[in-house]
Amino acid sequence: MEELRAVLFDLDGVLIDSYEAWFRLVNAAARHFRTPDVERERFQASWGQGIDADVRDFFPGQTAATVAAYYEQHLLDHADAIRVAPDAHEVLRALRDAEIPCGVVTNTPTFLARDLLAWAGLIGLVEITVGADPDLSAKPAPDCIEVACRAVEVAPENTLVIGDSDFDAQAAQAAGAQFNAFRPSNGRGIRNLRDVLPLVRRPD
Repeated sequence: MEELRAVLFDLDGVLIDSYEAWFRLVNAAARHFRTPDVERERFQASWGQGIDADVRDFFPGQTAATVAAYYEQHLLDHADAIRVAPDAHEVLRALRDAEIPCGVVTNTPTFLARDLLAWAGLIGLVEITVGADPDLSAKPAPDCIEVACRAVEVAPENTLVIGDSDFDAQAAQAAGAQFNAFRPSNGRGIRNLRDVLPLVRRPD
């Protein structure tokens, strides 16, 4: 196994838990765009996908730009339902102090991801945030990971991706990065963010 010199975190479900906030937001958007409400089972099946898929599944007739604008204006209306992972600040500070580059790779658009990181007090603890923007394909495509690796100047094979979905695992594999699942149902991955620290060491 290649030496690990950088860490890239998925956002939702790893550094923060915004599932309930997004469920509320998607249904608020459905009312705004006059489309049917999104039931929990349907939302669960879509969790982790990008905005283009949201448009296809929930908001036919809208554009990704229109839906993204609504999301940006209203996501933090539901901030009371967002939780920051208990160890997020501690772990990101420890990685920064050890001079191990870290970033966020997410299917949330970059501007929204930065809003969430700023709200959570994490924005200054990551070097790069890459979302599924119009010129990048959402995970499971490798685009976000490849862009982040170039930004931190670490090869994908020396980069650890931490994620909680099949999208994350598939994107890491496609990029040639190493992957560790966060709180998987089979119990074979990372149970808390502190578990990341022993896996990486300070670069030469």
